[in-house]
Amino acid sequence: MSENIFFNEIEILEKHKKLLENNSLSDTEIKENYYSLIKSYEQLLNQSKKIAKISDINHKLLNDTKKNLKLLLDNSGEGFFTFGENFLINRDYSNECLNIFDKENIFKENVLYLLFGEDHEIEKRILNHIFENDEKEDVYLELLPTEITTNNKILKIRYKILHLESEKKIMCIISDITDKKILEEKLEIEKNNNKMLLNTIIYRDIVKKTIDDYINYCTKGLYYNINILSLKAFLSDLLKKMHTYKGLFLQWNMIKAGKNIDNFENTLNIIKNDILSKNDILNFIQQKKPENFIDYEINIIENALGKDFLKEDKLWIDKTKLLDLENLIEKELPEFYSKKLLNKIKKIYYSSFIDIFNMYKKYSYELALKFGKEINSFNIESNSNIFFDPEIYFNFNKSLIHIFRNIVVHGIELPEERLSLNKTAGGNIYCKIFDDKENIYITISDDGKGIDISKLKKINKQNKDLLLYEIFKEGFTTYDSPSEFAGKGLGLTIIKNEVEKLNGKIKISSKPLKGTSFEIILPKSSGGLFHGQNINC
Repeated sequence: MSENIFFNEIEILEKHKKLLENNSLSDTEIKENYYSLIKSYEQLLNQSKKIAKISDINHKLLNDTKKNLKLLLDNSGEGFFTFGENFLINRDYSNECLNIFDKENIFKENVLYLLFGEDHEIEKRILNHIFENDEKEDVYLELLPTEITTNNKILKIRYKILHLESEKKIMCIISDITDKKILEEKLEIEKNNNKMLLNTIIYRDIVKKTIDDYINYCTKGLYYNINILSLKAFLSDLLKKMHTYKGLFLQWNMIKAGKNIDNFENTLNIIKNDILSKNDILNFIQQKKPENFIDYEINIIENALGKDFLKEDKLWIDKTKLLDLENLIEKELPEFYSKKLLNKIKKIYYSSFIDIFNMYKKYSYELALKFGKEINSFNIESNSNIFFDPEIYFNFNKSLIHIFRNIVVHGIELPEERLSLNKTAGGNIYCKIFDDKENIYITISDDGKGIDISKLKKINKQNKDLLLYEIFKEGFTTYDSPSEFAGKGLGLTIIKNEVEKLNGKIKISSKPLKGTSFEIILPKSSGGLFHGQNINC
């Protein structure tokens, strides 16, 4: 570029160099060439002045642009900085970085410590791969954390790879999303509390009974059990009962109660091998005060629905008096009239299996959403409307939650996985309730992935059907990451125990990629049953 600008001047210079070699020039010729050289020099000076002026203007524009760009970045509400393969932050960064990290200067700060703290080995390895490998740099970039917590702030991070002439750099664009996260969490809590209140209104009697039953167990029942059971049996019974209560509370969107119980379970599982006496476990329970785990939800219910909502605000009749009345009707009235009257009386304190399954239907749809799954259909089929005594079947009914939770968490696949298997995007759940003269048959099945036989402890290739009954053993789970919703290995043990308390049996069948089916057979000899009017489901 510079050679083109000064092309004429270079030609004149070369011409005058040759003239110096010519000794035959007259004085007049020398004088003419001299004047020509002066003229060219004047033109060169003028041209140089123009170039200098243009350069000054460009320099000013460049500085102004740089200042405006920094002003823009400083006021964007985001932090911008770059770093190279030495992980040290470069000189140019936006002022917002200082606000985000509560520092006066981040120049030459090590980005690993700044963003990820002391435990940054994984991030360091990822970044090293990015600086060393051009081919998969975008793949590795996606492995870096996009959300971190530091100095009580929640930060969102975006990364950009910059290919400069001299080296590769990474630019970080950081936003403080703490307030946004807090607001989202508050909205989620309010939304969840509204769902809990709605569930409490709809299932008021069941919720009340469960809360009362839980508090009674925590304040009296467990202290009675510890006196009559061995330490090992008590610990097992305590974990099973708390696991079931957790499932029920989560079903009604009592999330804090569920998490409190889950933490209690996790801690107990960690320390149970160190518990040597009943006094040790009693001290642990009294320290944790599990009866208070439900206080948060009770306060919300009382504040929203009134302090008397969960109290005995109805006309309560002693059940024994109702039974005496039933016996009197059977003895004194003809069968035609007694059957009608007995049906009416029993409906006062009996419940329908169909109502129980409709409650679990709502729960299954909501739980599926939490796990990014879908329920396509939840079918309930019955040959008659069978009513039961809530007192006799209370523990059995609440234990059913473990089957429905397992169906959603373990059985039903994610929508994309199901579609790849030519299934509907949402899972399908089927409930059948029918009876004969001797038994009630309850079948609960799904069309999910089935049970992974390979995860069972003892594989007997000659009799794989027997392997399925391994899942009823306490502590067995196929879930790799335990949470408040799954992974403790207690749920199916609990339901098996409750079925056996009613002298019933539970059968299981499963086919890979086809689904799992539970069949429960309850003998009518257990009592507490009657048929209402036939209904269509």
